[in-house]
Amino acid sequence: MIAKRVLTLGFLSALVSTAAVAQSQSWVEKAVHNFGAPINTMWAEGELSFADDGTMVYCSARQDMAVADGDPKDLYIAYFNEETGTWDDPVNMGMPVNQPPRTDVDPLRKGDDREPWITADGNTIYFRSDRLATSTPQNNHDIFVTRKVNGTWTEPELVGFPVSTTEGDEHCPAILQDGETLCFASRRAGGYGGSDIYCVKPDGNGGWGDAVNQGPNINTAAEEFHFTQDTDGRIYFTSNRPGGYGGMDIYSAMPIAPNDWASAQNLGPQVNTAGADMCPALPPGGDTIAWFSSRQDNSFGNADIFWTSKLNTE
Repeated sequence: MIAKRVLTLGFLSALVSTAAVAQSQSWVEKAVHNFGAPINTMWAEGELSFADDGTMVYCSARQDMAVADGDPKDLYIAYFNEETGTWDDPVNMGMPVNQPPRTDVDPLRKGDDREPWITADGNTIYFRSDRLATSTPQNNHDIFVTRKVNGTWTEPELVGFPVSTTEGDEHCPAILQDGETLCFASRRAGGYGGSDIYCVKPDGNGGWGDAVNQGPNINTAAEEFHFTQDTDGRIYFTSNRPGGYGGMDIYSAMPIAPNDWASAQNLGPQVNTAGADMCPALPPGGDTIAWFSSRQDNSFGNADIFWTSKLNTE
């Protein structure tokens, strides 16, 4: 696959066992890599995800390509060019996916579109937006979905209750490996504190079943969000619980049963720093992990997108 070829470039042969690779990692395997230009810019780049063909969607605060001046974040799509071995220039997904500010309607509608999750087939994107935000009751943002039909992305639709609510500021949607379970973060009442991670399944009638809190091994009194699952079933997520390396860290946990997870483990100092390390994404191929970070040891000037071998998280 294209993305596997790119994001595992320089790794040892896949035919070599994981144990042998771990013993003989070169500096390339051990390094944390900045995605570089044209993905990262002087502005803040953020949440990202990949389709199975390597197509990447992510968000950026760049103003040179924004839908409107002052947009906090817009969604972008990027494709890898096999001939050049680099990413082509990213494309702002434009309207109606991205919305300009509508503070004349409500001061909370700032044109903030972010946290995209593209499905494996590349035809559906879930994301967070403030396009229907309300000051009374205060509801800062909800989850929306757009679908590619005949090559064009549709007008985004609200993913309604029990996903989006008027109290929970729902965000960070993601689909698990079963291809149907939608997970997201919410500050709704009844959780463990802050943002908790919930998951829902389709109800068979075009809607969603009950939203299930993912329990105390995942959620704490701190902030938890952005659930991502690999092909082995392991999930990765963001938390600022005590005991980490800095503001926000990335953790992982193995499944025990549906909606039940083993104790979460910090991914360690290769990924997590004194800065904010957030929102894990898993490129096709299974060998690497990507995320965005405010780390300053290899930065274009603001939050950037990074990747490293998953060997560095074990």
